[in-house]
Amino acid sequence: MLSRLIHAKSAFKASSSKLISTTVQWQARFTRDGLRQRLKQPIRSETKKPPTFDNRPDAIPVRPVSDLWKALGFTVVIGSTAYAAAAIILYERERRKIKDIFRQMNFAGLFSVPEQTDLLSTPGIKWALAVIGLNAGVFLAWRVPALNAVMWRFFSNSYASKSLCSPMLLSCFSHYSAIHLALNMYVLFSFVPPAINKFLGLEQFTAFYLTAGVVSSLASLAHKAITRSPFRALGASGAILGAIVYTCMKIPDARLSIIFLPMFTFSAEHAVYGLMAFDLAGLLLGFRMFDHAAHLGGAVFGLWYALYGEKFYLQVIQPRVIETYKSIRGPPTAF
Repeated sequence: MLSRLIHAKSAFKASSSKLISTTVQWQARFTRDGLRQRLKQPIRSETKKPPTFDNRPDAIPVRPVSDLWKALGFTVVIGSTAYAAAAIILYERERRKIKDIFRQMNFAGLFSVPEQTDLLSTPGIKWALAVIGLNAGVFLAWRVPALNAVMWRFFSNSYASKSLCSPMLLSCFSHYSAIHLALNMYVLFSFVPPAINKFLGLEQFTAFYLTAGVVSSLASLAHKAITRSPFRALGASGAILGAIVYTCMKIPDARLSIIFLPMFTFSAEHAVYGLMAFDLAGLLLGFRMFDHAAHLGGAVFGLWYALYGEKFYLQVIQPRVIETYKSIRGPPTAF
Protein backbone atom coordinates (compact mmCIF):
# COMPACT_ATOMS: atom_id res chain seq x y z
CA MET A 1 0.00 0.00 0.00
CA LEU A 2 2.82 2.36 0.90
CA SER A 3 4.65 1.53 -2.33
CA ARG A 4 1.54 2.30 -4.36
CA LEU A 5 1.14 5.63 -2.59
CA ILE A 6 4.79 6.53 -3.27
CA HIS A 7 4.40 5.51 -6.95
CA ALA A 8 1.23 7.60 -7.37
CA LYS A 9 2.91 10.58 -5.71
CA SER A 10 5.91 10.34 -8.03
CA ALA A 11 3.63 10.04 -11.08
CA PHE A 12 1.70 13.13 -9.97
CA LYS A 13 4.96 15.05 -9.60
CA ALA A 14 6.06 13.95 -13.09
CA SER A 15 2.79 14.97 -14.69
CA SER A 16 2.80 18.26 -12.79
CA SER A 17 6.33 19.02 -13.90
CA LYS A 18 5.41 18.12 -17.50
CA LEU A 19 2.38 20.43 -17.35
CA ILE A 20 4.47 23.26 -15.95
CA SER A 21 7.13 22.66 -18.62
CA THR A 22 4.51 22.70 -21.38
CA THR A 23 2.97 25.89 -20.00
CA VAL A 24 6.36 27.56 -19.84
CA GLN A 25 7.12 26.50 -23.43
CA TRP A 26 3.75 27.81 -24.64
CA GLN A 27 4.31 31.15 -22.89
CA ALA A 28 7.84 31.32 -24.29
CA ARG A 29 6.45 31.21 -27.85
CA PHE A 30 5.10 34.74 -27.36
CA THR A 31 8.08 36.34 -25.61
CA ARG A 32 10.55 38.51 -27.50
CA ASP A 33 13.23 35.81 -27.47
CA GLY A 34 10.74 33.16 -28.49
CA LEU A 35 9.50 35.15 -31.46
CA ARG A 36 13.07 35.89 -32.50
CA GLN A 37 13.90 32.18 -32.50
CA ARG A 38 10.78 31.36 -34.52
CA LEU A 39 11.67 33.95 -37.16
CA LYS A 40 15.07 32.32 -37.60
CA GLN A 41 13.50 28.94 -38.37
CA PRO A 42 12.95 28.09 -42.07
CA ILE A 43 9.42 28.48 -43.37
CA ARG A 44 7.63 25.18 -43.63
CA SER A 45 6.65 24.20 -47.14
CA GLU A 46 2.92 24.32 -47.70
CA THR A 47 1.02 21.22 -48.58
CA LYS A 48 0.87 20.83 -52.33
CA LYS A 49 -2.55 21.89 -53.55
CA PRO A 50 -4.35 19.92 -56.23
CA PRO A 51 -4.49 21.52 -59.68
CA THR A 52 -7.27 24.04 -60.09
CA PHE A 53 -9.30 24.84 -63.20
CA ASP A 54 -6.61 27.26 -64.40
CA ASN A 55 -3.54 25.39 -63.13
CA ARG A 56 -3.14 22.14 -65.03
CA PRO A 57 -0.11 20.12 -66.16
CA ASP A 58 -0.47 21.46 -69.70
CA ALA A 59 -0.54 25.09 -68.51
CA ILE A 60 2.11 27.48 -69.80
CA PRO A 61 2.57 31.26 -69.45
CA VAL A 62 0.06 33.28 -71.45
CA ARG A 63 1.15 33.21 -75.08
CA PRO A 64 2.32 36.30 -76.97
CA VAL A 65 -0.31 38.14 -78.99
CA SER A 66 1.45 37.08 -82.20
CA ASP A 67 0.24 33.51 -81.65
CA LEU A 68 -3.21 34.72 -82.67
CA TRP A 69 -2.02 34.37 -86.28
CA LYS A 70 -1.84 30.60 -85.72
CA ALA A 71 -5.38 30.59 -84.35
CA LEU A 72 -6.58 32.70 -87.28
CA GLY A 73 -4.92 30.34 -89.76
CA PHE A 74 -6.56 27.34 -88.08
CA THR A 75 -9.95 29.07 -88.28
CA VAL A 76 -9.51 29.73 -92.01
CA VAL A 77 -8.42 26.13 -92.66
CA ILE A 78 -11.35 24.62 -90.75
CA GLY A 79 -13.90 26.94 -92.36
CA SER A 80 -12.54 26.49 -95.89
CA THR A 81 -12.30 22.71 -95.55
CA ALA A 82 -15.78 22.42 -94.05
CA TYR A 83 -17.46 24.47 -96.78
CA ALA A 84 -15.52 22.78 -99.59
CA ALA A 85 -16.47 19.37 -98.21
CA ALA A 86 -20.10 20.50 -97.89
CA ALA A 87 -20.22 21.51 -101.56
CA ILE A 88 -18.67 18.24 -102.75
CA ILE A 89 -20.80 16.01 -100.52
CA LEU A 90 -23.98 17.80 -101.60
CA TYR A 91 -22.99 17.47 -105.26
CA GLU A 92 -22.38 13.72 -104.93
CA ARG A 93 -25.58 13.21 -102.97
CA GLU A 94 -27.63 14.99 -105.63
CA ARG A 95 -26.01 12.90 -108.37
CA ARG A 96 -26.85 9.68 -106.54
CA LYS A 97 -30.40 10.88 -105.98
CA ILE A 98 -30.88 11.56 -109.70
CA LYS A 99 -29.47 8.12 -110.53
CA ASP A 100 -31.87 6.46 -108.12
CA ILE A 101 -34.82 8.32 -109.63
CA PHE A 102 -34.03 7.05 -113.14
CA ARG A 103 -33.35 3.51 -111.95
CA GLN A 104 -36.56 3.23 -109.95
CA MET A 105 -38.77 5.04 -112.46
CA ASN A 106 -41.67 2.89 -113.67
CA PHE A 107 -45.30 3.31 -114.63
CA ALA A 108 -46.61 2.40 -111.18
CA GLY A 109 -44.21 4.78 -109.51
CA LEU A 110 -45.62 7.73 -111.45
CA PHE A 111 -48.95 7.33 -109.66
CA SER A 112 -47.72 6.27 -106.22
CA VAL A 113 -48.56 8.42 -103.21
CA PRO A 114 -45.45 9.68 -101.40
CA GLU A 115 -45.07 8.47 -97.85
CA GLN A 116 -45.53 10.97 -95.06
CA THR A 117 -42.27 11.97 -93.45
CA ASP A 118 -41.98 11.34 -89.73
CA LEU A 119 -40.84 14.45 -87.86
CA LEU A 120 -38.17 12.50 -85.98
CA SER A 121 -36.71 11.25 -89.26
CA THR A 122 -35.99 14.71 -90.69
CA PRO A 123 -32.33 15.58 -91.31
CA GLY A 124 -32.46 18.39 -88.76
CA ILE A 125 -33.69 16.19 -85.93
CA LYS A 126 -31.24 13.41 -86.78
CA TRP A 127 -28.34 15.89 -86.88
CA ALA A 128 -29.34 17.44 -83.56
CA LEU A 129 -29.67 14.06 -81.84
CA ALA A 130 -26.29 12.93 -83.19
CA VAL A 131 -24.55 16.07 -81.94
CA ILE A 132 -26.29 15.82 -78.56
CA GLY A 133 -25.00 12.25 -78.29
CA LEU A 134 -21.49 13.40 -79.20
CA ASN A 135 -21.57 16.13 -76.55
CA ALA A 136 -22.88 13.67 -73.98
CA GLY A 137 -20.04 11.27 -74.80
CA VAL A 138 -17.44 14.00 -74.27
CA PHE A 139 -19.16 14.94 -71.00
CA LEU A 140 -18.82 11.35 -69.79
CA ALA A 141 -15.16 11.33 -70.81
CA TRP A 142 -14.57 14.16 -68.33
CA ARG A 143 -15.63 11.72 -65.58
CA VAL A 144 -12.84 9.24 -66.40
CA PRO A 145 -9.81 10.11 -64.21
CA ALA A 146 -7.37 8.49 -66.64
CA LEU A 147 -8.48 10.91 -69.37
CA ASN A 148 -8.23 14.11 -67.32
CA ALA A 149 -4.90 15.23 -68.76
CA VAL A 150 -6.10 14.69 -72.32
CA MET A 151 -9.43 16.41 -71.68
CA TRP A 152 -7.88 19.50 -70.11
CA ARG A 153 -5.32 19.85 -72.88
CA PHE A 154 -7.46 19.22 -75.95
CA PHE A 155 -11.06 19.87 -74.87
CA SER A 156 -10.68 23.22 -73.09
CA ASN A 157 -9.84 26.41 -74.97
CA SER A 158 -7.07 28.47 -73.37
CA TYR A 159 -4.40 30.96 -74.42
CA ALA A 160 -2.14 29.54 -71.72
CA SER A 161 -2.09 25.89 -72.79
CA LYS A 162 0.42 23.78 -74.69
CA SER A 163 -2.24 23.06 -77.34
CA LEU A 164 -3.64 26.13 -79.08
CA CYS A 165 -5.41 25.13 -82.30
CA SER A 166 -7.12 21.75 -81.89
CA PRO A 167 -8.98 22.79 -78.70
CA MET A 168 -10.58 25.61 -80.69
CA LEU A 169 -12.72 22.97 -82.41
CA LEU A 170 -12.85 20.18 -79.84
CA SER A 171 -13.90 22.46 -76.98
CA CYS A 172 -17.08 23.26 -78.94
CA PHE A 173 -18.29 19.74 -78.12
CA SER A 174 -17.06 19.76 -74.52
CA HIS A 175 -19.03 20.42 -71.32
CA TYR A 176 -17.73 19.91 -67.78
CA SER A 177 -21.01 20.73 -66.00
CA ALA A 178 -24.22 18.74 -66.41
CA ILE A 179 -26.31 21.93 -66.18
CA HIS A 180 -24.21 23.60 -68.88
CA LEU A 181 -24.64 20.56 -71.11
CA ALA A 182 -28.39 20.31 -70.53
CA LEU A 183 -29.08 23.99 -71.24
CA ASN A 184 -26.95 24.08 -74.38
CA MET A 185 -28.44 20.89 -75.79
CA TYR A 186 -31.98 22.11 -75.10
CA VAL A 187 -31.32 25.30 -77.06
CA LEU A 188 -29.54 23.35 -79.82
CA PHE A 189 -32.52 21.02 -80.22
CA SER A 190 -34.86 24.02 -80.40
CA PHE A 191 -33.05 26.07 -83.05
CA VAL A 192 -30.90 23.73 -85.14
CA PRO A 193 -33.56 21.53 -86.82
CA PRO A 194 -35.38 24.52 -88.41
CA ALA A 195 -32.08 25.92 -89.66
CA ILE A 196 -31.30 22.60 -91.36
CA ASN A 197 -34.75 21.61 -92.62
CA LYS A 198 -35.91 25.03 -93.86
CA PHE A 199 -32.81 27.00 -94.78
CA LEU A 200 -29.31 25.56 -95.04
CA GLY A 201 -29.62 21.83 -95.49
CA LEU A 202 -27.51 19.21 -93.78
CA GLU A 203 -24.15 19.76 -95.48
CA GLN A 204 -24.10 23.55 -95.45
CA PHE A 205 -25.31 23.76 -91.85
CA THR A 206 -22.60 21.36 -90.67
CA ALA A 207 -19.99 23.61 -92.26
CA PHE A 208 -21.71 26.64 -90.75
CA TYR A 209 -21.80 25.12 -87.25
CA LEU A 210 -18.14 24.07 -87.27
CA THR A 211 -17.05 27.45 -88.60
CA ALA A 212 -19.17 29.32 -86.06
CA GLY A 213 -17.56 27.22 -83.34
CA VAL A 214 -13.97 27.98 -84.31
CA VAL A 215 -14.80 31.66 -84.92
CA SER A 216 -16.22 31.88 -81.40
CA SER A 217 -13.07 30.19 -80.05
CA LEU A 218 -10.91 32.65 -81.99
CA ALA A 219 -12.82 35.58 -80.46
CA SER A 220 -12.33 34.06 -77.01
CA LEU A 221 -8.59 33.62 -77.56
CA ALA A 222 -8.25 37.18 -78.88
CA HIS A 223 -9.89 38.52 -75.72
CA LYS A 224 -7.63 36.38 -73.53
CA ALA A 225 -4.56 37.53 -75.46
CA ILE A 226 -5.45 41.19 -74.94
CA THR A 227 -6.35 40.82 -71.26
CA ARG A 228 -3.51 38.32 -70.60
CA SER A 229 -5.98 35.87 -69.11
CA PRO A 230 -5.06 32.20 -68.46
CA PHE A 231 -8.70 31.18 -67.96
CA ARG A 232 -10.05 28.16 -69.81
CA ALA A 233 -13.32 27.99 -71.70
CA LEU A 234 -15.38 25.17 -73.13
CA GLY A 235 -18.87 24.53 -74.41
CA ALA A 236 -21.01 24.74 -77.53
CA SER A 237 -22.51 28.13 -76.66
CA GLY A 238 -20.63 30.07 -79.34
CA ALA A 239 -21.63 27.73 -82.17
CA ILE A 240 -25.20 27.48 -80.89
CA LEU A 241 -25.51 31.27 -80.66
CA GLY A 242 -24.40 31.44 -84.26
CA ALA A 243 -27.25 29.08 -85.18
CA ILE A 244 -29.73 31.05 -83.05
CA VAL A 245 -28.81 34.38 -84.61
CA TYR A 246 -28.88 32.95 -88.15
CA THR A 247 -32.31 31.35 -87.66
CA CYS A 248 -33.76 34.45 -85.99
CA MET A 249 -32.54 36.72 -88.78
CA LYS A 250 -34.12 34.44 -91.40
CA ILE A 251 -37.50 34.73 -89.62
CA PRO A 252 -37.15 38.13 -87.90
CA ASP A 253 -40.87 38.56 -87.19
CA ALA A 254 -41.27 35.23 -85.37
CA ARG A 255 -42.39 35.60 -81.76
CA LEU A 256 -40.17 34.15 -79.05
CA SER A 257 -40.44 33.91 -75.28
CA ILE A 258 -38.25 32.98 -72.32
CA ILE A 259 -38.74 29.41 -71.11
CA PHE A 260 -39.71 30.40 -67.54
CA LEU A 261 -41.54 33.62 -68.53
CA PRO A 262 -43.83 32.61 -71.41
CA MET A 263 -46.06 35.64 -70.88
CA PHE A 264 -43.34 37.97 -72.25
CA THR A 265 -42.89 37.70 -76.01
CA PHE A 266 -40.61 39.54 -78.41
CA SER A 267 -39.60 39.33 -82.06
CA ALA A 268 -36.72 37.12 -83.17
CA GLU A 269 -34.82 40.12 -84.52
CA HIS A 270 -35.08 41.95 -81.20
CA ALA A 271 -33.89 38.79 -79.44
CA VAL A 272 -30.74 38.86 -81.58
CA TYR A 273 -29.96 42.46 -80.70
CA GLY A 274 -30.70 41.80 -77.03
CA LEU A 275 -28.37 38.80 -76.88
CA MET A 276 -25.56 40.66 -78.58
CA ALA A 277 -26.02 43.72 -76.35
CA PHE A 278 -25.90 41.52 -73.25
CA ASP A 279 -22.66 39.85 -74.31
CA LEU A 280 -21.10 43.14 -75.37
CA ALA A 281 -21.93 44.64 -71.97
CA GLY A 282 -20.53 41.59 -70.20
CA LEU A 283 -17.35 41.83 -72.26
CA LEU A 284 -16.84 45.54 -71.57
CA LEU A 285 -17.67 45.25 -67.86
CA GLY A 286 -15.38 42.26 -67.37
CA PHE A 287 -17.99 39.72 -66.25
CA ARG A 288 -16.49 36.23 -66.01
CA MET A 289 -19.52 34.05 -65.45
CA PHE A 290 -19.81 33.48 -69.23
CA ASP A 291 -17.29 33.62 -72.05
CA HIS A 292 -18.90 36.72 -73.55
CA ALA A 293 -16.19 37.06 -76.20
CA ALA A 294 -16.95 33.57 -77.54
CA HIS A 295 -20.70 34.24 -77.46
CA LEU A 296 -20.26 37.50 -79.31
CA GLY A 297 -17.96 35.91 -81.90
CA GLY A 298 -20.48 33.17 -82.69
CA ALA A 299 -23.37 35.64 -82.79
CA VAL A 300 -21.55 38.04 -85.13
CA PHE A 301 -20.72 35.17 -87.48
CA GLY A 302 -24.36 34.04 -87.50
CA LEU A 303 -25.52 37.59 -88.23
CA TRP A 304 -23.00 38.03 -91.05
CA TYR A 305 -23.89 34.67 -92.56
CA ALA A 306 -27.62 35.40 -92.56
CA LEU A 307 -27.12 38.79 -94.22
CA TYR A 308 -24.21 38.14 -96.59
CA GLY A 309 -22.34 34.87 -96.05
CA GLU A 310 -24.94 32.39 -97.29
CA LYS A 311 -25.45 34.30 -100.54
CA PHE A 312 -21.69 34.56 -101.08
CA TYR A 313 -21.26 30.83 -100.49
CA LEU A 314 -24.06 29.79 -102.85
CA GLN A 315 -23.14 32.20 -105.65
CA VAL A 316 -19.34 32.18 -105.47
CA ILE A 317 -17.78 29.48 -103.30
CA GLN A 318 -19.98 26.49 -104.05
CA PRO A 319 -19.91 26.79 -107.88
CA ARG A 320 -16.13 27.20 -107.91
CA VAL A 321 -15.59 24.23 -105.62
CA ILE A 322 -17.88 22.02 -107.72
CA GLU A 323 -16.23 23.08 -110.99
CA THR A 324 -12.79 22.35 -109.54
CA TYR A 325 -14.02 19.02 -108.22
CA LYS A 326 -15.51 18.07 -111.60
CA SER A 327 -12.25 18.84 -113.38
CA ILE A 328 -10.35 16.63 -110.94
CA ARG A 329 -12.92 13.83 -110.80
CA GLY A 330 -13.56 13.65 -114.51
CA PRO A 331 -16.86 13.43 -116.43
CA PRO A 332 -19.76 11.72 -114.64
CA THR A 333 -20.65 8.17 -115.57
CA ALA A 334 -23.79 7.51 -117.62
CA PHE A 335 -27.00 6.50 -115.89
